[in-house]
Amino acid sequence: MRTLFYNATFHTLDNDLPTAKAILTEDGRITDIFHRNPDADKFIDAVRIDLNKAHVYPGFTDAHTHSFEGGLYSLGVDLSCARSLDEVFQLLGAGKPVGGMLFASGFDENQIAESRFPTAMELDRVVLDVPLLLRRVDGHSCALNTIAFQQIDWHGKPPSDHANPVRGKHNDLAAHWFHRNLDDDGVLIAYRQASRLALQAGCTSIHTMVGDSFQDPLHYELLVSHRDEFPVEFFPYPQMFDIEKAVALGSSRIGGCILVDGSFGSHTAGLKKPYIDQPKTRGNLYRSDAFWQKFVLEASENNLQVFVHAIGDAAIQQLIDAVKMLGKSRANELHHTVIHCELTDDRMLDDMAEYGMYAAMQPMFDRLWGGEGQLYERVLGIDRTRRTNRLKSMHDRGIHVAGSTDWYITELTMLGGIHAATQHHNPDERLSTDQAIRLFTTNPAKMIGEDRRLGLLKTGYQADMTCLDREIGVSNEISVQRVVKRGEVS
Repeated sequence: MRTLFYNATFHTLDNDLPTAKAILTEDGRITDIFHRNPDADKFIDAVRIDLNKAHVYPGFTDAHTHSFEGGLYSLGVDLSCARSLDEVFQLLGAGKPVGGMLFASGFDENQIAESRFPTAMELDRVVLDVPLLLRRVDGHSCALNTIAFQQIDWHGKPPSDHANPVRGKHNDLAAHWFHRNLDDDGVLIAYRQASRLALQAGCTSIHTMVGDSFQDPLHYELLVSHRDEFPVEFFPYPQMFDIEKAVALGSSRIGGCILVDGSFGSHTAGLKKPYIDQPKTRGNLYRSDAFWQKFVLEASENNLQVFVHAIGDAAIQQLIDAVKMLGKSRANELHHTVIHCELTDDRMLDDMAEYGMYAAMQPMFDRLWGGEGQLYERVLGIDRTRRTNRLKSMHDRGIHVAGSTDWYITELTMLGGIHAATQHHNPDERLSTDQAIRLFTTNPAKMIGEDRRLGLLKTGYQADMTCLDREIGVSNEISVQRVVKRGEVS
């Protein structure tokens, strides 16, 4: 079936034809692009869709999400607006379990009057009979009620005295115990919910992390087997260390949020110098240099692109050093990728460029935590804060950066991410509007080798489009009108 999309301004991101007036599609592909309005009489056999003067861009893509958790947690309790423990308890008391468990997310102890996590005993007073997982906003700490502490398989010694917050390895074990104990129907419900929310944000594709961050791919095969049923295109990452299993799954990549370190908010991001507010700690490097060198080498020998979570400069340095062991030629073939890549110096960026490393980054992190008096400044100080989320410095060095929200950690908003990239708290790190748009269109496609079918409005490319009511950069008040996926309007 042929479809003519018209009455719009198409921002193609193709340098040979930057804007167009109409696009013809057939069988999910773009077959023709028109610089001028086409003669309607020539397309009598085509379905004609009037886009009502929309501004149309290549379909938005989020390059790093936890979509399963995002969909699942959106069906649970949102604690992001709570300003006291009493408000937390009220919200939890009104929450509805999913699959016999209660999920709560968005908690930030720095935003509530008591400045602490609730204890297991306090949580038991409002949620006694079903396991409760309460996750910190950054995902690197959680709180549990007593029944959850008792049922989770801690793979050895549990956290002492049912103590909240639960951090580090125990945090991951707790979260993935909850996720693993959902049945297949519950998993698919979460992904369907994630698809609906992605469409609302203007997404046509989503990169999603699947696995327990250790050796278990969880529901990776289930998602792949149902992938064609969703209105958005999921690109799953086997989030684990099992290289042999990743190959068996048919994946060309391995990792995601397999952790080199933790987060700034939990004081577990690995730093070269101590935190200014906790001068006795430099955070956590969860594994040795030798471990990462061996992992990167073995993944590379199996032609797997490595994706790892690294936030602090000491953690990012670990991965850079491991990639450098491969040599420039091999490293530049594989484009191993740092997810988050928040704190760097010039030498680190020079090395990343030289060894062909990519980054998947979240501009909204700077919007939320990078301004004057915000989290970065409180824990890192002013000087290091200016070296966080260095989008422009990376772009100028030719480091390929794909944009993401890290949803569920932050809101699933491509438009918010684009705007944040152009308004970085450090003016030296701001991107132009065109550069920021490419973070969420062309760049995610290139990061995983899909740039010959996705990321541009160009003849032969998949007909994925995001239709907005205004041009990006002209106004901050922009809304998604509709999404087109493989030539079909969603």
